[in-house]
Amino acid sequence: MNFSSLTFENHPVVKGGTRAEYTFRNYWTISVAAGPKDSGVHGDIEHDTFEVAIFRQNGKMLEDTLNWQTPVQITTMMHLIRML
Repeated sequence: MNFSSLTFENHPVVKGGTRAEYTFRNYWTISVAAGPKDSGVHGDIEHDTFEVAIFRQNGKMLEDTLNWQTPVQITTMMHLIRML
């Protein structure tokens, strides 16, 4: 599993935004989103950066989102989550 395996859909709240979510076999979940400039999402579609939230097995999000992440950084996170 890597960034290019994510299936993006229109963001349900942010006009012009996109979002993907994937739950791993270990029940951890990654949520990846981006929007147009000044949309309030900490990821910019035009610059290929994304806002990432990671959720534990119990559904609780880690302390904070990771902002302005690149596809390479997200792939690295996904590999680490898979090993938990």
